[in-house]
Amino acid sequence: MLEVNGLQVAAVSYDSRETLAAFAQKHAIRFPLLSDPDSQVIRRFGIFNFNMAPDLRAHGVPHPVEYLVTPDGTVVQKYFVENYQHRVTGSAVALHQFGTVSSDAPAVTLESGALAVRIGFASPKAFAGQEVGFFAQFSLEPGWHVYGEPVSAPYTSTAITFEGPTVARQKLDLPVAQMHEFPILREILPIYSGSFQGTGTLLLKYPLPEGRLTLKGLLTFQQCSDTVCEPPETIPLELTLALEPFLVSERERRY
Repeated sequence: MLEVNGLQVAAVSYDSRETLAAFAQKHAIRFPLLSDPDSQVIRRFGIFNFNMAPDLRAHGVPHPVEYLVTPDGTVVQKYFVENYQHRVTGSAVALHQFGTVSSDAPAVTLESGALAVRIGFASPKAFAGQEVGFFAQFSLEPGWHVYGEPVSAPYTSTAITFEGPTVARQKLDLPVAQMHEFPILREILPIYSGSFQGTGTLLLKYPLPEGRLTLKGLLTFQQCSDTVCEPPETIPLELTLALEPFLVSERERRY
């Protein structure tokens, strides 16, 4: 997904060249694995993990982070994660930076009244512990709207939430809602109308067994016109990911 947008991938590790070569061969990794045995590059990026004492085998390991870097060396985005068991997927980066989605990515379309929403993941595959990207494409018939944030009762804002024990955390970023005046209500409320899109991330827990993972979620909204306001609705949804085996180097396994 990154290569489609002209990006190249490389990983920097404190492992030796021999260790990285064996690891790449074992797991058929095709992008460069760069050896930084003295952690000089790791230190220059300011991500050296000083929690690992010099007498520990893991001394030299970096804090896990992914960088998006331009050809002239400018860092344009940083993706920090909590520990080595968590990673941001390349497809999530492609979705948030370029709006690119894999052609075989799982998606579902939900419809109710004047509203249609297509929700899907950026890629059909992921690893346990990865932060995967998802999108939501909304379309409303003319004259209708749904509510955004901040809105209070009795109105219900638009949201997508995934549920279940496999989800560690999640967020959905929607455009800034337009403030609209409703003379009949004597209120000014944040709304969405027409077509708009949101993107989100969902962190899968680690460990999880490889295989098919079905994630259940809820779409919540309230659709109204200038004269009619429907009651709030919640529509269930399901999307399936293919979980692949989680890969770590031998030195990471030791700590």
